[in-house]
Amino acid sequence: MKNKNTSRLKQYSYLLIKKLLFVSIICLLILQKNTPSSAISILRVEPSVIELQNQAFFNLRRGDFLEVFKKCEELLTINKKSILAYELLGVSYAGIGRYDKAQELMESLKDVAKNSSLLHLCKGMILHSQQKFDEAIAECQESINMNQDNPLALSVIGRIYIDKKEFDKAEEFLKQAAEKEPELASAYTGLGVNYLLQGNIGESFKNYQKALEINQDEHMARMGLATIFIGLKGYENAIEQYNLVIKKLPTFIRARQNLAALYLQIGRFTDAIEQSNEILNIDPDIAPIYLILARSYSYTDNFDDAVKNIRKFIDLQESSFEGYYLLGVFLMASGDSKSSKDALEKAGKIDAKQGYMMIANALINHIEGNYDNAEVYLEKAQGLTPETNNPMINIFFTNLYLTQGKYKLSKESLKASGGFINGFRPDNLDLKTDSEINQSFAHTNLAIFFYLNRWYDKTIKMCDAALTIHPDNPITLYVKGKSFIDKKDFNQALSQFKKIVEIQPDFLSPHYDLAKLYLIMDETDKALEEYKKTAELDPKDASVHLSIGNIYSRQGKNDEAIAEYKQVLTLAPDSPVGYNELAYNYAESETNLDKGLEYALKAAQLAPKDASILDTLGWVYFKKNNFIKAIENLKSAVELGPNSPTIRYHLGMAHYKNNDLNNALNEFKNSLAITERFNEVFQSQEMIKLIASQLNQTQK
Repeated sequence: MKNKNTSRLKQYSYLLIKKLLFVSIICLLILQKNTPSSAISILRVEPSVIELQNQAFFNLRRGDFLEVFKKCEELLTINKKSILAYELLGVSYAGIGRYDKAQELMESLKDVAKNSSLLHLCKGMILHSQQKFDEAIAECQESINMNQDNPLALSVIGRIYIDKKEFDKAEEFLKQAAEKEPELASAYTGLGVNYLLQGNIGESFKNYQKALEINQDEHMARMGLATIFIGLKGYENAIEQYNLVIKKLPTFIRARQNLAALYLQIGRFTDAIEQSNEILNIDPDIAPIYLILARSYSYTDNFDDAVKNIRKFIDLQESSFEGYYLLGVFLMASGDSKSSKDALEKAGKIDAKQGYMMIANALINHIEGNYDNAEVYLEKAQGLTPETNNPMINIFFTNLYLTQGKYKLSKESLKASGGFINGFRPDNLDLKTDSEINQSFAHTNLAIFFYLNRWYDKTIKMCDAALTIHPDNPITLYVKGKSFIDKKDFNQALSQFKKIVEIQPDFLSPHYDLAKLYLIMDETDKALEEYKKTAELDPKDASVHLSIGNIYSRQGKNDEAIAEYKQVLTLAPDSPVGYNELAYNYAESETNLDKGLEYALKAAQLAPKDASILDTLGWVYFKKNNFIKAIENLKSAVELGPNSPTIRYHLGMAHYKNNDLNNALNEFKNSLAITERFNEVFQSQEMIKLIASQLNQTQK
């Protein structure tokens, strides 16, 4: 009987529990239905949800937005109406620059989430992108007021102050962000940007590196490093950084665009074209890319494609002066003068005060025989362009006057044309004209214009057209020779300069270029001979004696080198280069280190921000066994020229002699990381082996 009652009791208890459970579920459903936000769910209290939320916040405070996306995706799989997940997504979209998506999410939440720290942060980031700086700061500050432990908001405020050019405040907030969250890579990236804008390359580099130590995928730090490398002419290092970003983010257009622009800048035109086409596959409406393509095609002598792409650029940027100007000069290079004038006329309607447009119009009128119009355009150009362009305009005047037989005016203009091309000096140059050769000078002007635009194939063709009429024109031959140098065709260049010297042996410029060509071609004795001829023609030119001294120094003729460097100082008493070369020569030969130090200090006084001069000063101290002073000056040299392997090698040697093996080893490795083509490469390799052996012995 007892067992039967027990059984009934259990059955009754089971039914009661079942009913209570059913009622509880109904109540919860009613509660959910009547809650102000239908996004609230009983599932939000499950441990898995809390864990995901914590992980999302953990990644957000470190600026790891891609991980936040992953966690939010999991959260929304569990609860599609999770307000918190959408708030996190909003901040993350803003963090990766997708402000449109962030704004869209904020709009969708305006009725259900009116006041939260994440919402204010997201609004601040969006306002920052709109350059509403004060409003953005206010929103971020409100986010911090609601959540004091908010490194991301501090970092955003820091970046806003960078844009406001308030660098001290920017540094303050970014450092606070890094202190609150040492793993927030974007805070160090911000500090890198802040220091770079103030010209502090060393601190900028350190902070970008720190950001990448924290997160190898901190792409903006890589972009910053690339900017530094470009400034230091470390182009291959910059290309490597851009490619690392693109590998991770193939559709990151800014990285691809910067890379394409860099390829254009350093003359890798095929790569620029390839990278630009990759961008257009992602988005065909990016106007600057057509500009890069047009310029790249022009440098490869493909003016048909240059014209096509600049027209596409104009389709997207109808009011662009640059677009119509480039179309005009591309058409000029193609020989279509009429269409060129039409395009330049449209450019003039957009901006009538551009000197280069006046020059282009002048050259077209010159070739067409409208000499008065050409002269008017050149006079306008002279008033609209900087004084640094006067040599170029004066050589155009020279050829225009020669075409008209105005010999006296041409001589006056020629005197003022020195430097229109690097190395050109009109000294001792005598130009002749007569009616049979007059038209050649219009072709020469076009050739000069093409050369200045780096269209070397077009330059050579136009020079040939001029030389067909006037075979002995020294300026035409000179421009043609310079074009061959830029095309690395040194034998052809040599031929042009030799011909000029035969025609006019006292013309200075070709002697300079012959000397430089002979050095490139490793014919040192011939180079020395040309420099000596130049010194005879112009005994007051200190730079010639500097070049002769450098040749003697490389040949190990120290006495002759020192004599030439002293002649440099006689002619140019305030030349830091002269003092520096003397000091370095004394240091390397160890003949008179006290005198070497005197000269090195004088050079540093004249040029305190020159890396090579501080390197010499440090090296003289090294030779005098003053390793502390050597390290001090060589460190300063490294800050100014971090991509010099020789300076790194010298600093490594100073550390080694100062018994700092680890720093010495780092610097020798740094020297080889920069390049393996420098004078001390073998010594660096041997020092690495020696120090590694010594460190191993110490550990044993």
